[in-house]
Amino acid sequence: MARRRYQKGCIFRRGANWVLRYRADTFDPKSGTASRTHRSVVLGPVATKKEARCLADAHLQPLNVGRQRPQAVITLDEFWNDYFSRMVLPNLKYATQALYACLFRAHLRPAFGKCRLSEITRAQVQLFISEKQRQEYSPQTLRHFRNVLSRILGTAVKWGWLPTNEAQGADLPQMERRRIARPLQPHEITKLSSTLREPARTVFVLGLLTGLRIGELLALRVEDLDLTNARLHVRLNVYCGHIGTPKTKGSTRTIPLAVALLADLHRYLQDTRTGAGWLFPSAAGTPLRERNLLRRQVWPACDRLGIPRFGWHSLRHTFSTLGGNNGVPMPTLQSLLGHSSLETTMLYTHPLEAAQREAVNRVAMILFPSVPIFTPDTAGGKDLIN
Repeated sequence: MARRRYQKGCIFRRGANWVLRYRADTFDPKSGTASRTHRSVVLGPVATKKEARCLADAHLQPLNVGRQRPQAVITLDEFWNDYFSRMVLPNLKYATQALYACLFRAHLRPAFGKCRLSEITRAQVQLFISEKQRQEYSPQTLRHFRNVLSRILGTAVKWGWLPTNEAQGADLPQMERRRIARPLQPHEITKLSSTLREPARTVFVLGLLTGLRIGELLALRVEDLDLTNARLHVRLNVYCGHIGTPKTKGSTRTIPLAVALLADLHRYLQDTRTGAGWLFPSAAGTPLRERNLLRRQVWPACDRLGIPRFGWHSLRHTFSTLGGNNGVPMPTLQSLLGHSSLETTMLYTHPLEAAQREAVNRVAMILFPSVPIFTPDTAGGKDLIN
């Protein structure tokens, strides 16, 4: 480490602003060598040199008393290749690893890859987010950009290679849900359950009646079914063929099975060869791929029946919506869905018109008990409350 020295730096005017130029301790993690390099910081448009000196002394104070560690001079690309991807990324879930690697290669590396870690500023991060917003990336994707960069820089901070995480706290646009998984209607469920071929039919019905994620459904093994006690155990998750643990701690759970589902499951087990122990095996003896099941069986059936196409997540929304609108307590739904927060469960529970109508009619009965209640069959055109 470079020897600590007291310094006052050099201040000078640049246009309307005063600028501080000083030397900062740096080190190269690869060679382990320390050195000093010039740094500049804009102090602002203060009136006098004396005021600028006060600002400069405040900026240099942590460095002069030894509270600021030397900053790493390696680039973001070097940090990713030599450290983060080898030491941090393998500890994350497979889906998170794939997301981080994709976002870094396609977006973060072109923007920041050649920048030294110590040279990435909050202003640069904010400009990057603003440029991606102008390119019409969704607020959720912008949040992913910020979070991945923050995780990388935060690791360097935790290791003592950076003083601050400049990506943390970058402003993001207000979140909006562009694609909302719609709950299926009862008549759509009836048509599909009588049309789909196996194994898509059992996957479809089991998803509707348990609320499991599609990765949890396709990772079920035969021994996870306990038909004697009418329950199943969620122990694994599959994503793009990679088998791992469920998404959250609360996702490893036991789900009761509806009595109406038991006969279907008995029949499915008798009629299907569950190779390699998987409940829904492919011809190769591995868990089925969710996209293949949608494209080859579910969506063609939707097209034939005139039902709008949907994703597997719609089954969870349907389960939560029907349960929530029929009196199932939210904490119960949260535990069944495996959510880590009640707020997430509420996003999955859509209000049904019948439940809304019943709610407003209950309020009307309290406030105006003598007024007849409107129903869709009631003739229109009359004021019920005079």
